[in-house]
Amino acid sequence: MLSAIDRPWPTHYNPQMSRSFGPWRVSGRLILVVWLVVSSCSSSSQVAKDILPSMSGPSEDEEVRISREFRREARKQLKFVTNPEVERYIDRLGQRILSTMGAQPFDYRFFVIQDNQLNAFAVPGGSIFFFTGLIEKAKTTSEVAGVLGHEIVHIKGRHMARQSGPDAISLLGLLGAFLLARTGSGGQAAGAVGQAIAATRQIAYSRQLEMEADTLGVRYMAAAGYDPKGSVGFLKLLDQERALNPIDVPAYMMTHPITQERIANTELVIRSLGKTEIKVEQPDLLKKIQVIIRIERRDSDAVLAEYDKLVRQNPESAESLHLLGVAQQLTGQLAQAKQNYEKARRLSPENPDLDRDLGRLYTQTGEFALARAAFNQALALDPKESLTYLYLGELYEKQDDLRAAAGAYLNALNLSPFWDKPPYRLSVVYGKLNRLGDAYYYHGRSLLLQDDDQRAAADFEKALKVLGENSPRGQLIKEELAALRARRR
Repeated sequence: MLSAIDRPWPTHYNPQMSRSFGPWRVSGRLILVVWLVVSSCSSSSQVAKDILPSMSGPSEDEEVRISREFRREARKQLKFVTNPEVERYIDRLGQRILSTMGAQPFDYRFFVIQDNQLNAFAVPGGSIFFFTGLIEKAKTTSEVAGVLGHEIVHIKGRHMARQSGPDAISLLGLLGAFLLARTGSGGQAAGAVGQAIAATRQIAYSRQLEMEADTLGVRYMAAAGYDPKGSVGFLKLLDQERALNPIDVPAYMMTHPITQERIANTELVIRSLGKTEIKVEQPDLLKKIQVIIRIERRDSDAVLAEYDKLVRQNPESAESLHLLGVAQQLTGQLAQAKQNYEKARRLSPENPDLDRDLGRLYTQTGEFALARAAFNQALALDPKESLTYLYLGELYEKQDDLRAAAGAYLNALNLSPFWDKPPYRLSVVYGKLNRLGDAYYYHGRSLLLQDDDQRAAADFEKALKVLGENSPRGQLIKEELAALRARRR
């Protein structure tokens, strides 16, 4: 049975929101080498005791720290997608599923990696990574939501700790080796890649844990309003990929073995749900995200040709006109994008995503009154979308209305407190307003969300000097600094 919703996902910043602060630190590079060290050095347990708090099963706080350290190293080894549309798409799906699950011990973070592999994975402590290859292969947002629900359950159920062994060292080691295998960064060391691939296979979840993640993941994503059939649809897609190319098995299948039993179990769970209320946005935003991903990997000519052909085949398709406009806007063809957006809007007048795109295009072309009207329409249709506030802030900045821009960015931050872009834009705006204390503070917040603790602490210290220790913001900064210093000890 689904747990009740004990509280909504927080929409305001709270210094206690993140449980990642604590007196524990592991060097980022240690994640890559600790597994090899543990497997080859008899004295490594004593070394590990000097670094890790215990050799027993990792606590929830330890898992949060493992997650943060893995993110820090992953940023060095993998290419993170930083397009705000893509970031918000995956985060919006994840937060919507989490809203059905009640209070959680972790602050979940969702990331997209630029890589054509069909893969996704969860790291204990709340970090979930999606590869662009998986997003491109998916047919619907509900399929993506099915994977997200499954991965969230792996974290919620602490499956990796249950699968890999009782101690934090084995968990860190397997994660590090997984990253090593993915990047090939250990290729110069004899046998390192082979050992890493072997460790990657050890992350493969057991039949029992996969069934648990399938069962609960389907229920949570269905409760969030996504079509539960998307979950089994993705499993069948993976099975088809394996059948078509048995040599090149999808990466996702290495850590999440697909069996007919899993597919049958998922279908049984779906039938047991009975009739579910589906609340998927129409048109499905997945197609737009796929367009953005393809253009960012320099496939723009093919995308433009594809959607130009679709528009010529059906000139009254608002979706095709919108997507062609997206491709044109991203490639600098603003006049053509404007024409297609405006026609799509006449055909589909209640589409907040289209209104937001129009608002951003009007901002680019200097038609500020039209931009403001488009953003207002988007907010009227969807008042809780932080992406709209982010782009509205950009409009105000172009108009030199810096106080209004700060207000828009604060709204974006309140709605998406774990997104680094709103605090970064706030730091820029407050700098222009000569409010240096606030500028340093929000720049530090942005760096903290990027796991750059050292630079964040330096900015917090600068903010504290400007604002004063006894100011309300100063008290908050002192708490954050104390937590950061404890974490580095």
